[in-house]
Amino acid sequence: MDIENYIHEAIFEEKEQHRCFYELIWDNFKEDGFVVTDEDGYEIDAVIKAVAIQNLLGEFVYRLYDEVNETGFEDVIEHLQNIGFYEDDVIQYCKSNENIETDDDDFEITVKNALDYITEITADKMLEEFSAEDLFDYMFTATYEFEQDFVFDFEDYEEMQAFIDTNHDQLDNYKEEYPSVLRWIESGMIC
Repeated sequence: MDIENYIHEAIFEEKEQHRCFYELIWDNFKEDGFVVTDEDGYEIDAVIKAVAIQNLLGEFVYRLYDEVNETGFEDVIEHLQNIGFYEDDVIQYCKSNENIETDDDDFEITVKNALDYITEITADKMLEEFSAEDLFDYMFTATYEFEQDFVFDFEDYEEMQAFIDTNHDQLDNYKEEYPSVLRWIESGMIC
C-alpha cells in the first residue's frame, strides 16, 4: 500500500480548495520527520496526522465562517479500514503511545482520544514550523472564496504563497477583522 498516495487522494483531495494548504503542511512535516510515509509501521500514525490537519482546518472554518467542523474520529476509522487496518491494529497503536488514553470497553472513545492527542501535537508542530500569522494567511487563503473575476484555483502551494505575498495587506485586514481566530491560532489551536 502506498500510504502517501492514499493520503493525498482520500484525505487531502476531499476538498480541492483546501488541497494546497494540506500539501504545504504535509510536505513540511515530512521534511522535518514528523510524518513518515515511506516505511512500514507508520501507516496508522500518518493517517491520523493527516486527519488531524483536516480537523484543524475544519476548526478554523468553524471559527471564521461558523460552519460545522465535520472532521472527527469516524474519519480516522473509515480511512484506516479502507487500507486494511481494523480495531485491533488501532488499539495496539494507541496503547503503544502512553499519551493516548485507551478505553478497553469503548473503541470509539479510544479513537477519539487518539485524534484529540494527535491533533494537539499536530497543532504544536504547525506553530513550530510557521508563525501564527502565516498559518492564518494559509488557512484563510485555502478556505476563502475570493470573488473577483474568478475564484482562485492554485496549482500548488507555491502559487498559493505567491498570492499571499502579493495580497499581504488585505490578509492583514482580515486578521484585524477576525482577531479571535488569530488568538485561537496563537493559543495552540485547541479544538
